[in-house]
Amino acid sequence: MTGCVMPQEEISPEKQLAREVGGIIAIRRKAKGLTQAQLAEHMDIEKETVSRIETGHIAPTLARLAQIAKLLDCEISDLLKISTPDVSDQALALMNRMESLSEGQQTILLDLFGKVALAMGKLNAKDRKVVERFLGDIL
Repeated sequence: MTGCVMPQEEISPEKQLAREVGGIIAIRRKAKGLTQAQLAEHMDIEKETVSRIETGHIAPTLARLAQIAKLLDCEISDLLKISTPDVSDQALALMNRMESLSEGQQTILLDLFGKVALAMGKLNAKDRKVVERFLGDIL
C-alpha cells in the first residue's frame, strides 16, 4: 500500500500526562542510579510495570506514586512537576553516576563534557540535531 498515509493517533490529555509523569519518574530514577529492575524489586512489582509507567502506557495510582516518591527521596508533587529537567536534576544525575570513579577520572569526564558542550554550542541547529541523534544512538 504505497502512498497511503496513516492518520496520526490523537493522544488524550490523560495519556499525555501519564507520559510526562513517567518521564519524570525515569529521570529521577536514573539520577538515583537505579535501574528499572532495581526500582521494581523495591516496589515488589515486575520490571515491565516500571517500564510501562515510565513510558506512559499505564498511569500509576496515587498509592504507587507515593511509593515511588519515597524510594526516589522526593515528594509526590515533584513527580507531577511537568517541565524540562532543571540543571540541578541533571547535575545530581551526573554526580551520582560519577561518584564511584577516581578523582582523575571525574576530572577527565568533566573536561570532556565541557568541551562537547562548547563544541555543540557552536553548531547550527541542523548539525546539532545530527550530533544529538548520533550520541543518542551510541549511548
